[in-house]
Amino acid sequence: MAASPGASTRTISAWRAATACRRDRRSPTGRSATTRWSRGTGGPNGGSASPATPGGGPPSAGATPTERAFAGLLREGAKRLGAETFAPPLLINSAPRNGRGACISCGSCVGFPCPANAKNGTQNTAIPRALATGHATLVTGAMVRRVETDGAGRVVGVSAVLPGDSTPRTVRAKAVVLSAGAIETARLLLNSASEKEPQGLGNRHDQVGRHLQGHLYPTVFGLFDADVHDGRGPGVTIATTAYVHGNPGIVGGAMLADDFVMPPVIFWRQALPPDLPRWGAPAHDFMRRNFRRVGQVKGPVHEIPTPESRVTLAAGTRDAWGIPVARLSGQVHEETMKSVAFVTARADEWLRASGAERTWHTPIARRLSAGQHQSGTCRMGADPATSVTDPHGRVWGHDNLYVCDASVHPNNSGFNPVLTILALSIRNANALLNGL
Repeated sequence: MAASPGASTRTISAWRAATACRRDRRSPTGRSATTRWSRGTGGPNGGSASPATPGGGPPSAGATPTERAFAGLLREGAKRLGAETFAPPLLINSAPRNGRGACISCGSCVGFPCPANAKNGTQNTAIPRALATGHATLVTGAMVRRVETDGAGRVVGVSAVLPGDSTPRTVRAKAVVLSAGAIETARLLLNSASEKEPQGLGNRHDQVGRHLQGHLYPTVFGLFDADVHDGRGPGVTIATTAYVHGNPGIVGGAMLADDFVMPPVIFWRQALPPDLPRWGAPAHDFMRRNFRRVGQVKGPVHEIPTPESRVTLAAGTRDAWGIPVARLSGQVHEETMKSVAFVTARADEWLRASGAERTWHTPIARRLSAGQHQSGTCRMGADPATSVTDPHGRVWGHDNLYVCDASVHPNNSGFNPVLTILALSIRNANALLNGL
């Protein structure tokens, strides 16, 4: 059983279905070639020129179907700086695949359903394949309240409120997989305290909820003397890993890339120069003249984990089901802020080398960064005293309780974590199957 607490919970039982996703080919980076194949993340023409993700995938899986003029400018700018570039995989079909259409370049990827169903998610990849085996049952709209254990402390299932019902019931299972994200998975473990583990399941050493991370995203905008985009999406077409590691004076770094096309209202909110008023004729004139002339470069900074950034329970505040909600506290490590400054400077340098006549950015304050790409709260490791799960996502002290989301990441690296989440989930599912 895979359990995700929340109003839109998806519960999948009979994890035998995961055999369809067995990891039988590996890339040199340790990311599964099967992951890229099954999810549609192979890169342009089935491969990726990224030094971080060598290897290939299926011809229909890929990165941006249509390269923008901006990518050409950035490529030339990178050459001037001696940086290699590649087209990053986007989990978007660049050609029809499995009965779903290719990207139509509508430019509305972020925050909107895809009109061509070209975006790859679990709803149109892994879940249909699991259901097709006949061994999986999907329950939507359920709310998992806690993981249940017996008198000996062994996990026996979950307590959940199912659709159309108001009374919690126990759904029994040989194994339980938590896949609710770094905040809600930690919350569920903490809310599952038992006589054997009064501080929460897997929390004998006060590790559940600690090392909460996300991604700070330094972003620099550049104004060019001609149009750099035409509003066609998805927008992300070029990236570099030149500044991910080996940077003087800092730990880590970030991949840098252009970004998704901004609808005008988001451009208005995020991309106007900081010295420009957000109202009146000057702002309107800037939008009319420059909306298509502004490009951006940004990157997810590799954070340095800190145990003081964490998820705990707010016992005095409960949700609609009467369950204590999560409380988030802490801030990013001071070393992370050094990386933010370094990555910001590199993004600005890249835009100027590419021909930007003016650049600007909004400074990032030191804060908690758990709003995007949450990770780290149930970190995997070899020592139960400093981690929550073993290297295969199995919660210490429980042979049938697994975590399969970014909670297990010891750190979030300088990339979007989605491929790592997928690869580790397949790896963990294989370990679970072998242990049943």
